[in-house]
Amino acid sequence: MSEAAEVDFSQIRGDWHFHLNFLANAVKQSLVRAQKMWGEVESEAGSEAIGELVAKLGDAWSRLESAATEKDRIDIASPVVDEFMELCTATKGPCDDLEATQGLGGSASIYDTPLEQFTEAMRQVRSFNDDLVMMREQKP
Repeated sequence: MSEAAEVDFSQIRGDWHFHLNFLANAVKQSLVRAQKMWGEVESEAGSEAIGELVAKLGDAWSRLESAATEKDRIDIASPVVDEFMELCTATKGPCDDLEATQGLGGSASIYDTPLEQFTEAMRQVRSFNDDLVMMREQKP
């Protein structure tokens, strides 16, 4: 048997800038969906805390995008990324409380109501925190 050459994993990781921009687009689209859904359910939800967090998330993301370069949609090294991730994490408790007080999630489909669609959109936004950390750690 011949000895195989070591695999250079940096060659199969792909283009870091492409992946960062793909991630930034996914975060943006999920955040836009969450903001849209919040606009539809804000009066029903009756939670100023969630409304404030959604507004702060939008503001933080806008600041990240405003510092974009030709190559990257956001500056992954910016302290605003940390602020955005902290805000994302802070939405978990209030959204979980909202689901509990509204009795959400008991139906066959968790997407039956706009309120359920909002809480799912917020879950999606929070899910990108790990990806943001990974992109920061792998920055070339």
